[in-house]
Amino acid sequence: MNVRMRLDPEAVASSGRALAGIAQRMADDVAVLETTVAGPGNPWGGDDSGGVFAVAYQAVLGHALQALGSHVQQMGEAALTLTEQARAVAATDATAAAALRAES
Repeated sequence: MNVRMRLDPEAVASSGRALAGIAQRMADDVAVLETTVAGPGNPWGGDDSGGVFAVAYQAVLGHALQALGSHVQQMGEAALTLTEQARAVAATDATAAAALRAES
């Protein structure tokens, strides 16, 4: 079976950069969320019922923030992989083109 694949390295690199931007915005949003719910101006107040709620909420929030952090990391890794693959394809193409010119 003969399969052809066309890949535009610049388009792939551009997608990698866009994905990196998304990952950065996600990281910023997670940081804002964490600061909002764990910072001094927390949303549940300082009374007893707010304190009880905060303990339960923060336990769940810890797991959620961990999951969100994992997603941010995966997005960043995917962005890096796309960029690296684009560079690798461009380098391979350049090497092959140089070899073809040398044989001519």
